[in-house]
Amino acid sequence: MTNDRPPRDPAKARFYFMAFHRVLGAVLVVLGLLVIEGQIDWPRSAGWAFLGLGLVDVFLAPFLLARLWRTPPQ
Repeated sequence: MTNDRPPRDPAKARFYFMAFHRVLGAVLVVLGLLVIEGQIDWPRSAGWAFLGLGLVDVFLAPFLLARLWRTPPQ
């Protein structure tokens, strides 16, 4: 029997990983805002931490991962 599955594409996996980080960051931002506003009974400092981590995850993580995975110049 032959394996008819196409080979794994690392670019596709990296794309999904970066998209996951953006979604995770958005969830952290919302969670942080809920904590800061008092909707969730956690320390307010935890809310600020979630908010900061979420913003980093949404804006910086995909950019840094793309730079890390960039094909080196020939």
